[in-house]
Amino acid sequence: MLFLFLCMLTVGLVTSFVQKYILRIKEPNIEELWKELHEQDWFKDLLEKQEVKMILDASKETGLLRDPYYVRKIIDQEGYRDGFIEYIYDNSYK
Repeated sequence: MLFLFLCMLTVGLVTSFVQKYILRIKEPNIEELWKELHEQDWFKDLLEKQEVKMILDASKETGLLRDPYYVRKIIDQEGYRDGFIEYIYDNSYK
């Protein structure tokens, strides 16, 4: 069991090393993604409501909007966007 755990840990570290130093894959810049998100019409509509705006600001600090990969998904994919909007409305009107 310990051997299996150490093998999985080693594979993860090697994969991370290859992505970071050999392939030079960078983490997306969250500030640029937030700027792109603020340009979206559906996001502008969300920001007009004060209750929702408070939830979105808090989400940038500690929530879903802190993850650059999730922000990219809600910008690009309508299904993720609809789920995010529903999540924000559910949390803001409790």
